[in-house]
Amino acid sequence: MRVVDRFMNGKEALVLRELEGIAKDNGMRVFAKPRMSDVLARTGRYFTPSEFSLYTQSHFDFLLVDEATRPVMAIEYDGPRHLEPMQIERDAIKNALCREAGFGLLRIQDHHFDRLYRGMTVLRWIVEVTELKRAFYEAQAAGSVPPDEPFDPANFMTMTGWHDFPYWLSADANVAINKFLSRLDPSGPKGWHSFTGSDGPDVSLRLSTIYFEDQVLWRKTAIREQDLDFPTYDLLNEINGCRLGETLKLYQQGELTASSIDKFRPVWDEFRERYRARPSSSSGAFPIYSTWKGSGIFG
Repeated sequence: MRVVDRFMNGKEALVLRELEGIAKDNGMRVFAKPRMSDVLARTGRYFTPSEFSLYTQSHFDFLLVDEATRPVMAIEYDGPRHLEPMQIERDAIKNALCREAGFGLLRIQDHHFDRLYRGMTVLRWIVEVTELKRAFYEAQAAGSVPPDEPFDPANFMTMTGWHDFPYWLSADANVAINKFLSRLDPSGPKGWHSFTGSDGPDVSLRLSTIYFEDQVLWRKTAIREQDLDFPTYDLLNEINGCRLGETLKLYQQGELTASSIDKFRPVWDEFRERYRARPSSSSGAFPIYSTWKGSGIFG
């Protein structure tokens, strides 16, 4: 017998470090590798052999709890092995058990914690916006917020006090894109558009374009649906907006060449046909003539 060299791999340690900061700033605590059976109480339901084995032997990678140690959400870091068939099956069982218990389970990958957008990781944004949403609807139910007021994370300042901007990750990118378009010749065609699609019930996609001088800058983003009470549409919009802003910055720095309309056309055709594209935002001209049906899906 010997002590293992490391309790976690390098990526898991990075996630833990980020979660510890999030927990500290939001009055929570984080635990690593708690047993699933210590978090989800069995209610006497029948378990299949596979369910029972996973429930009694499995753990969550990380668990966030509030000041009273009530579980808030579990976080799973999905590395490459989560693409293996056996692990996919185990993940599906874990997802189903959490869903049955009404417990939030967030599955993250590298891009959730290794990049900053306006000084904030996507992981922090998800956790804090989830808590904001919960607090918002509790306040609405108590009569402190008008009943017809919609929840919009961009209307809230950060909870932690170490940022002075609202929960609008793509704000800087949006400003940069607007400035870029405003400086172009007003007589020429130009526009900024976003389209949303889906790849089955669990994956949402966004394709955004900047059109100018018969050239196109574009960025496509995909995210998985999460077993979490969270505005997935907002997350897709924010990440895609940030990445489109990055694409524009690379173009302005001379590190990226814009696509011609002919080169962009197959990108658009595939997205439109494969993912049943529908418009999500529209401003100005679009490089390719397109029509859509009454359902909002392009025909």
